[in-house]
Amino acid sequence: MKPSTILRVSTSLCIFSSLALSLPPRNLSDNISRKPLRRSNPSSHNEVLHPENSNVATNTTIQFSGNWSGAVLVSPPAGEIFTSAVGTFTVPSLPSGGDGAAAAWVGIDGDTFATAILQAGVFFSISDDTVEYGAWYEWWPNFATDIDADDFPISAGDVITVNIEATSSSEGTVNLINESSGVSFTINLTSPTKLSFLGGQNAEWIVEDYTQNGGLVPLVNWGTVTFLNASALTSANKKLGVEAATVFEIEQFNDIFTSVIVNSDSSLSISYT
Repeated sequence: MKPSTILRVSTSLCIFSSLALSLPPRNLSDNISRKPLRRSNPSSHNEVLHPENSNVATNTTIQFSGNWSGAVLVSPPAGEIFTSAVGTFTVPSLPSGGDGAAAAWVGIDGDTFATAILQAGVFFSISDDTVEYGAWYEWWPNFATDIDADDFPISAGDVITVNIEATSSSEGTVNLINESSGVSFTINLTSPTKLSFLGGQNAEWIVEDYTQNGGLVPLVNWGTVTFLNASALTSANKKLGVEAATVFEIEQFNDIFTSVIVNSDSSLSISYT
């Protein structure tokens, strides 16, 4: 494993203006409830790193983002592409009071290959003491599609496995399993446009500050989300874990909201701080 590397990114706060990723205004309580126009997005890279505030393993590359926290394999081995990514996590219990939201997901592309993401996961939100959980999938730049709760019910404490498979650059399969209830959901998807074909250049395990109705939602305190059995498969049938991944932390308004720990080659923990 390589020594610690601190990665300096570009000199502007790249919040992808084309995606309207404005940071949260003071009051977004009416932006939290489950509505159309909710979307997970490519990572927005922040200007500066703050290694003194990082709590990840010393052999891990760290990068700060306005919306992603987790682990990203930023490139496959030479001559290969990522064809699948899988991970298992427990749906967090949210504290009472306040407003906020976030989403945990597994995906392919969306970082260095920023024109597409094939992803799926669970969002969790609280507004006026009303807590909501739901599963979703998305082929960015399309908006997220919620999975009907009758087809795939989710509660706090449920163990969810997400498997993303890119069968070609323009086709993919999303499979979610609620390990606690035994219920599963599978759907085959196609690229929304020819400009959003997958490149197979990234695989990721993320808790995200997603956008809804044009702006980032305020983050909820989710405690800790731990991904287990996290791995990606390449076109040469090579299995890669997360020890070689770049760690992303969420930074907004010069405050760092997360702490990521890579526990092993197949496990990482993402904590709200």
